[in-house]
Amino acid sequence: MEIRDLIRRFETEHDRFTKVSYNETQLRTDFLDPFFTMLGWDITNMQGKPTNEREVLVEEGLRSEANENTKKPDYTFRLFAERKFFVEAKKPFVKVETDPQPAKQVRRYGFTAKLKISVLTNFEYLAIYDCSEPVQNTDNASKRRVKLYHFSEYEEKFDEIKSLIGQEDVYSGRFDEVWSDIEHQIQRFNVDDLFLKQINEWRILLGNEILTKNPEIDEFQLNDLVQSYINSVVFLRVCEDRNLEIYKTLLILAENEDFSALIEKFRSADTKYNAGLFSQPLSDEIISNESTAFWQIIKQLYFPESSYSFAVFSSDILGHIYEIFLSEQLKVENGNIVLRKKPEIEDRDVVTTPTFIVRDILNETVKKYCEGKSAGEILNSKFADIACGSGAFLLEAYQLLQDILVDYFIVNDQSQLVQTGVNSYKLKFEYKKRILLQCIFGIDKDFNAVEACKFGLLLKLLEDENNDSITHPALPNLDENIHYGNSLVDSTKTNQSDIEYINPFDFGEEKFDVIVGNPPYMATEHIKRFTPVELPIYKEFFDSSYMQFDKYFLFIERGFNLLNSNGVLGYIIPSKFAKVGAGKKLRGLLSDKKAVEKIISFGANQIFKDKTTYTCILILKKTDQNSLLYHEVEKLENWKAKNYTVNYDGVEFSSLNEETWILMPNQLKSLFYDISSQSIELGSLIGSENIFNGIQTSKNDIYIHTLTREDDNYLFFNLDESEWKIEKELTRPYFQTSRGVDNLNTYRKLKPNSFVIYPYKNENGNINFVDIQALQRDYPETFSFLDTYKSRLEGRDIKPVPETENEWYRFGRHQSLDKCDVPAKIVVGVLSQGDKYAIDTNHTFISSGGTAGYCMITMPERTPYSIYYIQALLNSKYSEWFASLYGEVFRGGFIARGTKVLKKLPIRKIDFENIDEKTLHDDIALLQQELIQLQESIDNTQNNNRRLIPLQRQFSMKKREMDLLLKRLYNLGEEDSLIPKINESYGAD
Repeated sequence: MEIRDLIRRFETEHDRFTKVSYNETQLRTDFLDPFFTMLGWDITNMQGKPTNEREVLVEEGLRSEANENTKKPDYTFRLFAERKFFVEAKKPFVKVETDPQPAKQVRRYGFTAKLKISVLTNFEYLAIYDCSEPVQNTDNASKRRVKLYHFSEYEEKFDEIKSLIGQEDVYSGRFDEVWSDIEHQIQRFNVDDLFLKQINEWRILLGNEILTKNPEIDEFQLNDLVQSYINSVVFLRVCEDRNLEIYKTLLILAENEDFSALIEKFRSADTKYNAGLFSQPLSDEIISNESTAFWQIIKQLYFPESSYSFAVFSSDILGHIYEIFLSEQLKVENGNIVLRKKPEIEDRDVVTTPTFIVRDILNETVKKYCEGKSAGEILNSKFADIACGSGAFLLEAYQLLQDILVDYFIVNDQSQLVQTGVNSYKLKFEYKKRILLQCIFGIDKDFNAVEACKFGLLLKLLEDENNDSITHPALPNLDENIHYGNSLVDSTKTNQSDIEYINPFDFGEEKFDVIVGNPPYMATEHIKRFTPVELPIYKEFFDSSYMQFDKYFLFIERGFNLLNSNGVLGYIIPSKFAKVGAGKKLRGLLSDKKAVEKIISFGANQIFKDKTTYTCILILKKTDQNSLLYHEVEKLENWKAKNYTVNYDGVEFSSLNEETWILMPNQLKSLFYDISSQSIELGSLIGSENIFNGIQTSKNDIYIHTLTREDDNYLFFNLDESEWKIEKELTRPYFQTSRGVDNLNTYRKLKPNSFVIYPYKNENGNINFVDIQALQRDYPETFSFLDTYKSRLEGRDIKPVPETENEWYRFGRHQSLDKCDVPAKIVVGVLSQGDKYAIDTNHTFISSGGTAGYCMITMPERTPYSIYYIQALLNSKYSEWFASLYGEVFRGGFIARGTKVLKKLPIRKIDFENIDEKTLHDDIALLQQELIQLQESIDNTQNNNRRLIPLQRQFSMKKREMDLLLKRLYNLGEEDSLIPKINESYGAD
């Protein structure tokens, strides 16, 4: 059937179709199913896709006339398992073009599910709504309506409609591009944020009323009670929208302010559901029956005070909300309740794992593990998250296992299924309960997270159920599945006095078939600060711990050890473990075990909202792997839409050890080895001692200053609204990066822009500290200044420890005191991106200091290599590529290239006995100097385009000439063009 035929049929029998007797179910069969099929959608899954990848979920027709507040959208259109838009169908009798109620209904669906758009149609009209904004009771039918089509326009505008909601555009990623303008609104009115704000208001409101009744209550019990009561109310409200409770039961109690009836409702719910959700009894001993908190909370869970439709409020959204909710706790301050961040995260943001990442990991682990297994084998398998938080991974794993078993029983035993539509099935309720109890396990050290996880899983169990389909008591007790404890520490490794504080969890002989999750990222200094008792345990009992380490290293090791012999682990973790020194022991462990099946790197693509973290998916298997499979995601949107071809590249374990792991696509490996074979590492060429960090004063604000004026003997500067002067002899020129201005550039000679106070003297090639007697006697102005700030200088950590009490003005570290003071050196920012290798000939001092500092490269006295040749090669695409392989890549393409990375960079060897090679070396060095001179001329040409344009053209021409010389130098042939331009390939953001 074509669209024209569909239109003609509706037009011919218009009067019959618009009568009140013609219902939604008939409309869907006669018109909507064919219409959306024409838009490319597989409505009845004729392709036989797995249940978890089914394109369209269709609600049962017999429920389509239910109360609009307790029904789901008629159609859910998906990209694999991700909801993209809803379609709500109304019979043609309903005037969807003018009636505000259906419009508000579909907008509430879409808003709650965090969808950009959703569709309302009675076939006579089709309306597309922007769902990014909360719905108000006064909204009319046109509010947030972005498109309205009459059926007579369908043929003429069919291609336009298809481009907006067609299957091909959703699966190609164009759908998100078309509706990208709405994304900002969704962030502005984010459901997670709005509902979290509301829950936090309820916590304070309820907490204050409980505190008034129980002024001696401890804060732990207060938090537990408040969470339990809010969970109970939200649970019952969700059940109302899912037809498990009578709609508006709670609202009637709230309007009547019937406290005894609310207590009785909690009791009856405890009997009906019997899962510990109502284990905190509600009574007037805990909260006064004059309390208004419950009534306010309940009323705010119904429209119009609430824009949410709990029928589509997915468990993963609730999980994300709870993840952030659990980062704060109620505290009693001056007799009032306030919310404060928990101590262990007070200086960090809590981030939730995006659902698409959770599903990617589950597809690589749970789904692949279950392939070829019977229902019995799957039900006898154990799937765990040993740092489960509020349960994001477990909720998705539970759903995936249901979908996998549905597909199994469709083929093997349909008696275990309930048919919900054409080619559409779900598991019987008892089977869903069995999966939950036998297969799903979680552990977390946060008690409230554990309770939230149980809560989410129980809601998940009740999805798509009603009073007729559930058994009584409806819910299982999950105390043996979701545990409160520290999964990294056994009680045998804990002192008796620390057991309550650490809360160790003993796995005993327990093993798991699949472990998944997003383990905590916590550096050693944070562990030491927040859980100091645990740090020595980690250092003693974990092979992956090192001088410095991260907590997720321990979770990788612990998880791997908890796997069964054929088990698999999947984590989302920072990718730097493969490169940083702290990951040395972990790399050695994983290499020795041949444990890594796969690494999927996201490069500089940002996975976590508002958080700059460079991540990868790590898949481990307990069985020895032949090689490590590696893939790097280029464009995140293509990855999310599965609009790509993945070619995994194998890395032999023989090439991996505890040193930096070099991971790259297969097509670049021959280039890597070719460049390496003709090169020598910079550290070997010039000596590792000639690559070093800058000075470390440990108090730059006192030692480093901007010059205001000078005379023959003194440098003048301002500090703390006073002018000071320092003897020139105890200063050195200094380079510091100013905000928005950085002249650290390969084609500009480094120019000092400040000075550093330098209490040292070079005496016969030795750097000697100026002692306090000499300082007072010979440099009184310097002494006066430093003495003024003595208390601040004494508070520093100085290494090595001073031998006398009069060395308080020494630099924090001895490093590089003599190395800055050389005739020529290359200076490079540790965190750099292209054109950041400047030559200094002014004896300029620079600072070290992590990624914010600088490194220096000096040339040995007797070397035939020109510093300009080295500079040109370091600045080339060849070196940039190697730097990206050895160093961490940060957002925007910045590469961390500290001394460890610099020492490894390849420098093309020159045979100086070979006239051709020597000439090539000299030509490159000379051309590099010419480029620097040209750049200086360009910088000195201000507001004179007549001179500037030819200079810029000449500079560009010589840059191209340099590219050709370097290409000739490496002689890689056509493969040269394959070398990635790092600034471009890592620019995804």
